Amino acid sequence: MRCGYCGKKISETARFCPYCGKKNTGDGSEFAGKFDPEDDLLVIKAQEIFSEVQHVQRTSKYESAVFEKKRVRKAAVILFAAAICAAICFSANLIVPAIRYSNAEKLYEEGDSAGAEKIFSELGDYKSSADYVRKCRYETALALMDEKLYPEAADAFTSLDGYADSNLLAAECMVRIADGYADEGDLRSAASVYAAAGKPELAKLAAKRRAEALAKSGDYFSAADVSQKYGNIDDAREYRYTGASEAQKNGDLKIAADNYSKLGDYKDSAGLAEKCAYEYFKSEYDKNGASEETARGFYSYFVRNDPDSRELFPKIAYEYGMKCFEKKDFSTASDMFRNAGAYENAEEMLYKARYALGDSLIETDPASARSVFALLSTYSDSSEKKKAAAEKLDSDESWYVDGYTSVNGYCTSIFCKDDVLLVSCTAGTDYISSPVTILLTFKDSAGNEVSADCEVRNSASFGVNFSLSSAAAGKAEIIISRKDNGSILRTIPIVISDRL
Repeated sequence: MRCGYCGKKISETARFCPYCGKKNTGDGSEFAGKFDPEDDLLVIKAQEIFSEVQHVQRTSKYESAVFEKKRVRKAAVILFAAAICAAICFSANLIVPAIRYSNAEKLYEEGDSAGAEKIFSELGDYKSSADYVRKCRYETALALMDEKLYPEAADAFTSLDGYADSNLLAAECMVRIADGYADEGDLRSAASVYAAAGKPELAKLAAKRRAEALAKSGDYFSAADVSQKYGNIDDAREYRYTGASEAQKNGDLKIAADNYSKLGDYKDSAGLAEKCAYEYFKSEYDKNGASEETARGFYSYFVRNDPDSRELFPKIAYEYGMKCFEKKDFSTASDMFRNAGAYENAEEMLYKARYALGDSLIETDPASARSVFALLSTYSDSSEKKKAAAEKLDSDESWYVDGYTSVNGYCTSIFCKDDVLLVSCTAGTDYISSPVTILLTFKDSAGNEVSADCEVRNSASFGVNFSLSSAAAGKAEIIISRKDNGSILRTIPIVISDRL
């Protein structure tokens, strides 16, 4: 039968049309009441669900087909993209550097060295980029030189580390710089730059001109120093001699004496040095009395040379020794009284000063005390004092070194003559012993060391000279030790002054 509403064919027993859901009122009315309306509804729902499942199945097949097509299409896109990337990389690694290299070459040929250098530097080791970088820098340096920018050009050539003739051109630029200093009258800078450029003759010439200018202004000693520095030795001597003569005329006797002394036997410098020094120290003594400066000054210059100073020196030494004795500076007093010789009661005062010195050292420096009392021999109770000092020393310290410094050679003495440090001392033991090597070490303020040694049996006096030519100025020390076990017998502090 068919539905009375939608006209579709339905079951004879259906109370409701499965297509439109309307209640069937047609020929099937005779079955009314035989079926539960809910059962009919379930039938309808079952049919609806069945229809939906069929729709889903049809849709799933369609979507599966579409998905597969998309998957294939996506894979193709990825492969295509990968191919493009590979092509780009190939271009970046080969084509782009080649293009940039070609462009840089073109810039170089057109004279744009700076622009070309930038690209070649970025290309690193590609082809001949590194060599082109040096070529570009060389061309840039040449351009700076052509523009007379000599300092910049010199730096540029120097940075090339010997490429082509860059070192020669760097030197040429420095010469031009020095020429400029010379033209401006800055001969000091000119000489220095000429020397740095490897042009000693030009440096000497500039220094000569500068020395002449300094001498013309009356600064003879600076003129001498400049001449000495650049090898104009004869000029240096003459300038210093002239400067010393001027100082002598002006009454600057100490300056005159010092500079005459530096000249050694040049002309009559040695005699003039002694004359000026005598006049200076004599005037100082007349004004201020005996002092360390006058005492040591007279000794340094005249004891063996000038008759007048030989007469005056003992008097000054004695008077200064008495001042030191009163101040309890017994070490210096001993030196002064010894140098005073037979003047008045200098000999008696020498023993007193040494005894007082040894007595003052027994507690703090028994090794030095023992040395001092050993010098005094049988004076007063010096033998007993020596034993007392020795008892304060440990058995490991049986070896001793004379303890205090002096002017000219008693006990441990230190001199500085010209550029040489002279050290002399007596080392020994109170007991008979096998030979021992004593090591003397000079150590400057920078920690530089130089050593010399001497073998000693029981006791011996010896001396060592140390050159000060390369010693650092400042606090230094002489260290006296045993070489076999390193034990230090004495450390003597000294000061190295600045020297020209």
